[in-house]
Amino acid sequence: MIAADSGPGQPIRPPDPAGSIARRVLIVSADIGGGHDATGRALEERVHALWPGSRVGWVDTLDAMGPGVGPTFRRTYLTNVGATPWLYEFFWSSLWRHRWFADASKWFTGSWAGRRLAPVIEAFDPDLILSTYPIGSAGLAWLRRHRGLGVPVGAWVSDFAPHPFWVYSQLDLGVVVHPAAVPVAAVAAPGAALGVCAPPVLQRFRPGDRAEAARRCGLDPDRKVVVVACGSYSLGSVEEAIAPLVGIGDAVQVVAVCGRNEQLADRLARLPAPAGRLVVRAWVEDMPTLLQAAHLLVTNAGGATALEAWASGTPVVMYRPIAAHGAANAALMTAAGLAETARDPAALVAVVRSRLVGPHPPHPLREPHPHLPDLGLPAVAGARSPVEAAPPAGDRPTPSPGGPAGRRPPSWPLRPQDAFFRYVQSATVAQEIGVVLEFGPRPDGEALTREDLVTLLARRLPAITTLRRRLVSRGPGRRPGWVVDRYVDPAAHLAEARVAPGDDGSAAVDRFWSQPLALDRPPWQILLVGGLPDRRSRVAVKLHHCLGDGLSAIGVLQRLLEPATTPAAKPAGWAPARPARDGAGKGDRVRDTARRVALTARGLARLAAQGPAPATELNRPLSSPRRILVTATLPAAEVLRAARACRAHASELMLALTAGALGRVHPTPAPPRLRAMFAVSRDLRRRAPTQGNWTGAVTLDLPVRRIPPRFRVAVVRQSLRTALRSGEPEAAGLVMRAMGALPAPLHAALARRFYSSRHLNVIVSYVPAPLRPLEVAGAPLRSATPVVPLAEGVPVGVGILRGGDTFEVGALLDASLAEVGPAFVAALHAELAQLLAEADRAPVADARTVGAPAVSASGPPRRAPAPPEPPPCG
Repeated sequence: MIAADSGPGQPIRPPDPAGSIARRVLIVSADIGGGHDATGRALEERVHALWPGSRVGWVDTLDAMGPGVGPTFRRTYLTNVGATPWLYEFFWSSLWRHRWFADASKWFTGSWAGRRLAPVIEAFDPDLILSTYPIGSAGLAWLRRHRGLGVPVGAWVSDFAPHPFWVYSQLDLGVVVHPAAVPVAAVAAPGAALGVCAPPVLQRFRPGDRAEAARRCGLDPDRKVVVVACGSYSLGSVEEAIAPLVGIGDAVQVVAVCGRNEQLADRLARLPAPAGRLVVRAWVEDMPTLLQAAHLLVTNAGGATALEAWASGTPVVMYRPIAAHGAANAALMTAAGLAETARDPAALVAVVRSRLVGPHPPHPLREPHPHLPDLGLPAVAGARSPVEAAPPAGDRPTPSPGGPAGRRPPSWPLRPQDAFFRYVQSATVAQEIGVVLEFGPRPDGEALTREDLVTLLARRLPAITTLRRRLVSRGPGRRPGWVVDRYVDPAAHLAEARVAPGDDGSAAVDRFWSQPLALDRPPWQILLVGGLPDRRSRVAVKLHHCLGDGLSAIGVLQRLLEPATTPAAKPAGWAPARPARDGAGKGDRVRDTARRVALTARGLARLAAQGPAPATELNRPLSSPRRILVTATLPAAEVLRAARACRAHASELMLALTAGALGRVHPTPAPPRLRAMFAVSRDLRRRAPTQGNWTGAVTLDLPVRRIPPRFRVAVVRQSLRTALRSGEPEAAGLVMRAMGALPAPLHAALARRFYSSRHLNVIVSYVPAPLRPLEVAGAPLRSATPVVPLAEGVPVGVGILRGGDTFEVGALLDASLAEVGPAFVAALHAELAQLLAEADRAPVADARTVGAPAVSASGPPRRAPAPPEPPPCG
């Protein structure tokens, strides 16, 4: 954690080991006034400047806390400030006078907000969290204390004066805007790590040419412009300030910015004022230019507007500050020499005249003071949170945190869907997904080396939280949890195999997938296979299934392998769906909810009606963890041509090819059908891209008997689409989540019972997210083949990934089926060839792919040539 004893207001600059690597940043704000979002926009701007290509998501804390919470809090705030300021002041002063009251208030709101923010954080999977709203910070502090929130968290105070709700000792850094605010924050939360940054405003807020700015705003450049802006709600004595300012004379032009207060704007527009002396504006989009044009800002809250004026070089006058935080901001800004305070109209006129007539001292903006660079973002990103695990033994510079002896440190509980795959692992069936990558030579003509991968991992790991998660026990009867290791030794997760001439590395890859991952460290491993012809290299990557599904694995690889010099195009922001703040759309939401409930109910009925999987010679207990991986490459042009001929989506066609190939290689005469589990993801936008299992699943009875391939495609297409329309994926997802409410031993027992040959014969996964062009040390990625794990009594797992001009197929087999591998590859090619032959004989004019579902899976690999078609089995 960043130390809090660096001295008041002194720079705190821990290293940011991830440098300029793109990040996933979640901004926790709230729509209550404009200051919290304004600070968040400034932080977002700096994130994109520091870490090009980063993805920034937003969450409104009040919306996350539940329907109606946001409107209720906003009404309460407006009522307190406008009608009952004494009550607001009483609450404020009680926070300072009574520590127990502050602690109880922060605990109540923090536990409420924290529980509701938890699923948002899980869904976005951030590497860094930035809070600009006090209750959001309270929720994050609760999650740190109770669930071991392991990613760095910073809280930015968008007021000049902090108060107890702003500052938390559990967070990595509390950032204030002036050294004078540091002692106030230290009293508000003893032991909190604090730092000072420049005003957190957009870069456009800076001094400029006043006359030119006035012309752009439609103002008179020959007059002294006084802007009266009292926040987005324009609370307080705004009208009382306008009249005396207008009465100063023609030399002054008053601009009243009313924000969202349309009633105030209407009243001011009706005020009798000489022409040109008063300009009334509602919401101003180009506030930076207006503040550049201003000679003076009159305000009453000391929040974002005052900080924007400070950054713009515009002097600030606080007139009759609003209760509580407004009065505190005014007092501290005045004490720091950054504002003057006027408490009646005569004093306001006197201050304005003194500022606008004759020379006055330089504005305090030009007086340098120590502060964190880049708004303190690198300091927060490089912070070590108190719940992070210490480095491994022998590398520990300090004792591991965790509180009193014998007490477990907090950990983030696994989601039920993720714990499921921890529970179904056994001594002979490891739950590991992954990919086998093939790289060409580096630009210097040499093959990829172990040192290249170690260097890459050392640079990337600090910014990829998923690869620093480690499983821990949360006690008897409870689901396991995650802790985030600050330090992960790349060398400990990287193995190398050098093969002799003529060896394609398949045996090394088989051994790699036959060795279960160690679960006392982050559960992932990489194997580099070198010595291949033409300076090629193969890199096998595997992760435990509880870390994520196939799409998560692809997302991790995208972040791990993409060059650090990725162009700085700003990805679209992400935010969870927010409920409408008015009555519009409520009927639609009710109907949508009813539709989803009915769909899920149909899916539950379908699941309940399914009997056991067919009994076949294929399914038998797996006696050892030994695995064989075979791969096939199918030309994308041929696959898509065949799919168009069959009016099928590529995923449906590949599923049918897999069914036909399984029927050809079945060790005894194939049964009429085999039951396959097929993972599907219906809304890729509402899931974490790099962590967690977010897919549903359908079970399909695949026709494996010898029938015309085109007819098989039609059967599979109809079966899959019927399953998707039936609500089975939604029902499966509900069941997975509901199992998490059971005691952990019962959850584990049910998981092991259902995820076995009792209910499925084979696992098939289609990953709809192809890898973008990637490289390591300049060595280009040429192909990627997915690998999916097996289940108890299920010795075949088939993964399919579209990769540019090819479809890559990886079949992981139990070692007892080693002889089947080459025949399976040959059968895939034979099924496709037969389909293409049929298509050539009877072409289909309609080339559309109908109802393409977004189907997902688990992921990665090996390459095998296409041998001649084998004879029929049996």
